[in-house]
Amino acid sequence: MSTAGTFSSPLGVCALPPRPRNAARTVSYGQYIHEILTHAGICYQALSAEGIERSLNSLRVLVTVGDTPLPDATLDAVTRWIEDGGTWLAIGGTAGTPALFGVREESASYSGWGATSGTLGEGYLQVTNPDHPVLAHVLLPLHFFNGASVHASTGIVHAVVLDAHHRATPRAAVVERRVGNGRCLLIASDVAGAVVRIQQGVAVTRDGVPAPDGTAPLCDDVLKSGDGGVLDWWFDRQPVEGVSGFSAFLHPVADIWREMVVRAILYLASLCRVTIPILWLYPRNLPALAHLSHDTDGNDPALAERMLGVLREAAVHSTWCIILPGYPQNLINRIRAEGHELAMHFDAMEEGKVWSEDAFRQQHRELTGLFGASPVTNKNHYLRWEGDTEFFEWCQRQGVQLDQSKGPSKTGEAGFNFGTCHPYFPLDPQGRLIDVLELPTLTQDLNVFAPDALLTPLLNAVVRHHGILHLLFHPAHIDKPGVADTVLRSIRRAQEAGMEWWTAQRINKWERARRRVRWLEHRWQDGNLTVRVQSDAPLQEATLLFTAEHNEVSAGADIPLHVERTERWGFPMTAVTLDLHGEVTLRLR
Repeated sequence: MSTAGTFSSPLGVCALPPRPRNAARTVSYGQYIHEILTHAGICYQALSAEGIERSLNSLRVLVTVGDTPLPDATLDAVTRWIEDGGTWLAIGGTAGTPALFGVREESASYSGWGATSGTLGEGYLQVTNPDHPVLAHVLLPLHFFNGASVHASTGIVHAVVLDAHHRATPRAAVVERRVGNGRCLLIASDVAGAVVRIQQGVAVTRDGVPAPDGTAPLCDDVLKSGDGGVLDWWFDRQPVEGVSGFSAFLHPVADIWREMVVRAILYLASLCRVTIPILWLYPRNLPALAHLSHDTDGNDPALAERMLGVLREAAVHSTWCIILPGYPQNLINRIRAEGHELAMHFDAMEEGKVWSEDAFRQQHRELTGLFGASPVTNKNHYLRWEGDTEFFEWCQRQGVQLDQSKGPSKTGEAGFNFGTCHPYFPLDPQGRLIDVLELPTLTQDLNVFAPDALLTPLLNAVVRHHGILHLLFHPAHIDKPGVADTVLRSIRRAQEAGMEWWTAQRINKWERARRRVRWLEHRWQDGNLTVRVQSDAPLQEATLLFTAEHNEVSAGADIPLHVERTERWGFPMTAVTLDLHGEVTLRLR
């Protein structure tokens, strides 16, 4: 979501400018905070470091990301503002004022060339106060890759730092301090950098390190997205209940980091008693979504017919990733006619197929001819991947808007091996957003690739973190014992949890339309809140959340509203569902 140039919100967010090149940094890709909050749908105003001081009169919650010190005059003004009741969330550094947050910064253990200040490096956040609303969703030590190395002095510690081997350290990870009538909250870890690194992994130039239990033999002389994964086989996977010897990535680590930031903002807003409007992730206040994809390896028409019959019985639509040469034209036409999406399955795996943009472009051209329209979605055969973000750029240049190639190619990688179940825009190495959504694949065929028991923890985690349950079922396996029943049972279980099954194309359209919504006004006067919002694209049954209970909500006589109480991210909210198109003004009492 974006804001108009003159928009004023009680929440202001500033990604501090990075330190000079070749200087130690505690934060990478600090600007990614805007991608995190935009996807979350939170109403805020983006601030420059120079603009913080002049915006304080309209702010109640300030968020800064980074360790670059603010000017003394700005820090003095912010300190007075906090003493008068303002709140400050700092992420990855204290912006030059550690005492305000009740911490002292750690120096490098040995002063050498380029080594002056301490940095966290790789480690884990360990919650010590699980009842705190900012941390109540963190159920395991949380992997990070850098941040500000601090020790608590006068601040209250809610989480501590473990090193990369899960050993205790004296460092603090989350610290809170009262300052006059206000509050300061520090998340010392580099949240934005952790999210980017976990979601995207590192550049794939050689085989990754296999799992030590033999369940994920990445050393197979085939480059694939999992070779770039950065999560830990020991500490970031958990045993799957009821399946001896099988562990999977059962917690979406990057999403948990994202949610920590959102919860911190909502917590500070609650202390200030200000209402933060939010455009919820899904229509009708749905808690989460589900998505079914099929890679058509082998292109057997009889097996495709069997899969179509299962989907017809379940009454859901799915995304068919077609590998060349594809099915016969009449079958392609029927897949589309029955409401399913025709997508691309880029093949750089089979004999004679190569990993190159020319090959990608040629296969895209042939599939466009077969489909009669350009595919919106792609998933790479075998989840092949080489290099860093170059493949996203191939997709962007070819008009592919959503990719699904980040995921597990080996059973022991199953689950959230890239830490997320949310669609996101990736960054190139220079920190620029690439206009291609990535929706990770969470597992391949249950009952073949991974045991049925995996569904329950994945589904529970997706609902808990309001994501998208993406299950891949190959038509090639649909006639194997139990697979059709597993597909139907998976569909039913998700529906019972309140989820709808959407195609990737529908997910892509909705997410992109959400991000075109603009906040135009946020005004509080005499106990009434006026919020004005504009949507260029129609969003049917969109849900707006307000972080306080409101007894009366109106939007004009010609706009029907559905108002209900709900809870999101651990906080009670008022949910207002309506059709958004053009400019809408809501008044809340």
